[in-house]
Amino acid sequence: MPQNHNIAAALPAPVRRTGRDSPLFVGSLEKGLKIFQAFDDTHRALRLTEIAHATGLDKSAAQRFTHTLYELGYLRKDPKTKHYRLAPKVLELGFAYLRTDTLVERAMPYLLEAAKSSEETVNLTELDGTNVVYVARVPSRHQVTVDVVLGTQLPAYCLASGRAILAFQPAEQARATLERSERVSYTGRTVTAVEPLLTSLNEVRRTGYALCVEEYTPGEISVAAPIFDFARQPIAAVNISVPMARWTLSAVERRLAPIAIETAQAISRAEGGHATLPPLLRNAPPKHRAR
Repeated sequence: MPQNHNIAAALPAPVRRTGRDSPLFVGSLEKGLKIFQAFDDTHRALRLTEIAHATGLDKSAAQRFTHTLYELGYLRKDPKTKHYRLAPKVLELGFAYLRTDTLVERAMPYLLEAAKSSEETVNLTELDGTNVVYVARVPSRHQVTVDVVLGTQLPAYCLASGRAILAFQPAEQARATLERSERVSYTGRTVTAVEPLLTSLNEVRRTGYALCVEEYTPGEISVAAPIFDFARQPIAAVNISVPMARWTLSAVERRLAPIAIETAQAISRAEGGHATLPPLLRNAPPKHRAR
């Protein structure tokens, strides 16, 4: 009898397809979601041809997906100008995440206390690809020059919150994120080269907090500390950003950095216990009242 097992052994091993090559990946759903991504603060109302251009879809596909989203209530259409806009129903998608994100629920009492102690705006951010996304925010009584709303995504490489998270990731993972980032100079002080950025991450690991001075917004100092889950992985950051008109760098390090660290510690403990914190952060100094 023929030895069939020899034939089978000679055949190439099946290729496991992942990502977009997976048979489970629904390309039409991806195309439909691209419609949402076409709208932003500079493209608030778009014609069908503009949506097609922004998404890379042909006009027929753009028309089908746009009409479907319109009928479902996620888009509005001006009957005169034929411009489409995002409808309020889109908010349901974002707020569903906030309602189901247990981190936000656990963190909120500590963020409120941090805002009270610092008398400044306190943010909770999570890493999303090469960006950080703002998932919770407790505003201060002071007027701020740059308003950040929930869901805002900003580049992680030049934000204190992004560096606080990246610093405690595996080194190769952090490097890969920096290399994938579209590193541009938002101000004259923005660090864009990978190696200096990696050096700054080393400093974050040493001190337990990240500090950025006018790297994204002129006239702003930002400090952030990482939050860890039960597996000792950095999952978010507590961030306090203040104007240089009211704060000096030394005052931020002396008064706000300890608040950010202690708040991040408390949230980390709520996520999985004190033992999950790196030894460096367990020994962080106690917080000081801002004023």
